[in-house]
Amino acid sequence: MKVSGTSWDVNSIDISVAGLGWFSLGLKGNATLTLWIYDGIEVSLRDPLVLDRARFIERPGFWLPKAISDALGNQSKIEAQKKKELQETMSL
Repeated sequence: MKVSGTSWDVNSIDISVAGLGWFSLGLKGNATLTLWIYDGIEVSLRDPLVLDRARFIERPGFWLPKAISDALGNQSKIEAQKKKELQETMSL
């Protein structure tokens, strides 16, 4: 299938696979995709359901979604602050 888009920052097209789900592509220019599926499985192209890429969910180069990564970082900071406060009160 041939797909095209105008920007890497906006989803250009959705590819839907019956019984499996869908994924969106954000691309600039043209691309040719090959998708291997079993006979009888319907694949369709459609306008994207979500136009803007969610930067708060995605972060290139990281396995964890950004929201989870940020939550873990904040939790670590809070725990470190509580530990520091506890040590300060114990030393008084």
